[in-house]
Amino acid sequence: MTDFHSHILPGIDDGCKTPEESIKALRMMADYGVERVAATPHFYASHSGETPEEFLARRNAAEELLREAMKDEKDLPEIFCGAEVKYFRGMSGVEDLRKLTYQGTDLLLVEMPFSKWSEKEIEEVLSLNEKLDVIPVLAHIERYFSYQKNLDWIYEFKDEGILMQMNAEYILGTFSSRKAMKLINNHAIDFLGSDTHNLTDRKPNLGPAIARIEKKADDEIMERFLRYEETYVPRG
Repeated sequence: MTDFHSHILPGIDDGCKTPEESIKALRMMADYGVERVAATPHFYASHSGETPEEFLARRNAAEELLREAMKDEKDLPEIFCGAEVKYFRGMSGVEDLRKLTYQGTDLLLVEMPFSKWSEKEIEEVLSLNEKLDVIPVLAHIERYFSYQKNLDWIYEFKDEGILMQMNAEYILGTFSSRKAMKLINNHAIDFLGSDTHNLTDRKPNLGPAIARIEKKADDEIMERFLRYEETYVPRG
């Protein structure tokens, strides 16, 4: 099982603050059977003016801290890095964004605007594949539902080769679980993630979400998720 979205690296964004907190979160993930975790800290080019190279220097330092802390630990999930890239105008023309894909893949996790998307914004994201030769993965797609007219956009985007990531919280929600399961059964979701930030209000929860899917989804759904993992996840 792979967690495709987490803020597990210490001290780089609003996620885990210390290596010790990161280790505790990783232990919780391991207890749930998570084998691999994508560390996807926020990249905010439009807010900070930070370049991909500057971001990577910070990410590498945070990763080194975590791996040092993991040396004396056993049976923790494998870590591989990426980034949660917040949408910004002109992003499809920034070649260095290719360096922010999940390591060993062509997948780029993109956080879309929390508003009704304009045609220009949609075109920008669709251009990422053609211009940068990356495959966009839209982060936590459930957070955009209230801003769009309907959910047709999911299938229209998927027809263009864009993949979808859903957070475990939506699958577990009292009022959202049914819609989440419908989308999962309709093959609208490609990757799952906990979006872990801490040990309290945004703690690891992918394990319970997987259990819900196994109980509620069609039999072949988990096999499909595993096939996607085998296709896209680098193996250490």
